[in-house]
Amino acid sequence: MAKRCIICGKSAIYRVKDTPDFYCEECAEESFGDVTMLINVEEEAQRLKEFLKQRMEDYLEEEEGVKKKKKQDDDEQDD
Repeated sequence: MAKRCIICGKSAIYRVKDTPDFYCEECAEESFGDVTMLINVEEEAQRLKEFLKQRMEDYLEEEEGVKKKKKQDDDEQDD
């Protein structure tokens, strides 16, 4: 879902940390001057995507371990 600038409604590329305030490049420069203090929306999305990918990999590894353990337990009971 694309975020929109709270001033003009254009596609936002910056966000104020810990707020729902999003800004397009032009409005961010007019409002803040120094946009380096703002969070780049695309970079933040990439970090979130990487975090979720890692969590999913961890979950799948854990699930695989549980399945192996269950199979070992089942094999031991069959003996």
